[in-house]
Amino acid sequence: MDIISILGLVLGLAVLIMMGFKGWGMIPTSIVGALVVVITNRMDLWEALSTHYGTFMKNYAGDYFLMFFLGTLFGALMGSSGAAKSIACKIVDLMGSKRALLIVVITSAVLSYGGVSFAVVVFTLYPIALVLFKEGNVSKRLFPAALFAGCASFTMVGLPGSPQIQNIMPTEVLGTTAYAAPLNGIVVSCIIFALSMVWLEWNDKRLKAAGIGFVPGRKDDLEAIDISDRTGMLPFGLAVIPILFVVLYIFVMQQVLKDAVTWSTNYIVIQSLALGCLLAFTLFHKRIHAFRDSVNDAATNSLIALMDTAVVTGFGGVVQGSHGFELVKEFALSLDMNPLISACVATAIVAAACGSCSGGLSVFLAALGPQYVQLCQAQGIDPQILHRSITWAGAGLDSLPHSGGYVTANIYTDQTPKETYPYFFVTNIGLTTLGCVLTVALYMLFGLV
Repeated sequence: MDIISILGLVLGLAVLIMMGFKGWGMIPTSIVGALVVVITNRMDLWEALSTHYGTFMKNYAGDYFLMFFLGTLFGALMGSSGAAKSIACKIVDLMGSKRALLIVVITSAVLSYGGVSFAVVVFTLYPIALVLFKEGNVSKRLFPAALFAGCASFTMVGLPGSPQIQNIMPTEVLGTTAYAAPLNGIVVSCIIFALSMVWLEWNDKRLKAAGIGFVPGRKDDLEAIDISDRTGMLPFGLAVIPILFVVLYIFVMQQVLKDAVTWSTNYIVIQSLALGCLLAFTLFHKRIHAFRDSVNDAATNSLIALMDTAVVTGFGGVVQGSHGFELVKEFALSLDMNPLISACVATAIVAAACGSCSGGLSVFLAALGPQYVQLCQAQGIDPQILHRSITWAGAGLDSLPHSGGYVTANIYTDQTPKETYPYFFVTNIGLTTLGCVLTVALYMLFGLV
């Protein structure tokens, strides 16, 4: 029964992946995957669907529906007003259209390092990336990989000082700071960034050689991404104001005023997007045609993206409520090996099951965080390197096809896992796992902290 329970988790995830690659929608896919877990783990059907699946799904939808709506509306206003086009044109003039992938990775990294969440990065950057990809004839298949290589890899867990929750969580248990293992983190981050760019650029050339270039999606505004005619285009300095405001607002509230402000990160992001939308409308309202239609379309599109992500979270709820998950967790947390290595393996396994880096970190830190601090101290291992290692480990396997961020990016850009996952897998599983290996290796071989 124990083996069947664990195999059931693997089979449920396999069904989720297979159906996603075959083009099935996320609602039927997540339900079928959840049923496989329910049957193999002998769970009560109604309790699993109503309590585990339903609760996780509604909690996610309730927590993030405003962020998705306002983020989609912000992206729509930046696109329809021509602001995104103006920003993209300026970037093309400065860096050239052949550097579209590099621009997306760097911009995404800067936004992430400024404290902006992945969802906001998707909504903010996509209208600009569309113009860049069209000018460079870059396939949209590479967009999720490029985006998350910037915001959910080295800037999230590698660079010291990152304000992302994945880098903050270990500080509360390990007694470290967000700047833990600074030299190690910078060296590994530079390596992973370089390898990510090599992978993306190589695939860009390969796709173009196969005749696969930029193809707009059904919801992409062709007029907004055409820069052949720049007549009456917004000045760059004016166009970039709403984006700068959103980024700076989040940074100030989370970093500068963190001791005075007790609002949650989600609430701060919602505030920034609401004010960003208001600012964009105030500055560009004369250029925004059919504003009512833009709001209605944003509401519809955001609901689709939100629910497709929420139902995958529901599947994760069933997994976390299963007997098999408890067995996997117990196995991961009982590994008898070098504490630095066992901590990484345990975090990675749980993160894979949860589909979440923060989920894997929270389980590991809550269950064994204090004990591992003692183990590391007894063996002379710096807690800073434990901090940096487990954050990389959590990011290593958190990007399987049921990962919420990946699902959101696919839905918002109107693409399928079959089109995007082969590229995303390398940047956000292969290279992030390599980041963890390099972090541990550089410490063990050279004592690099």
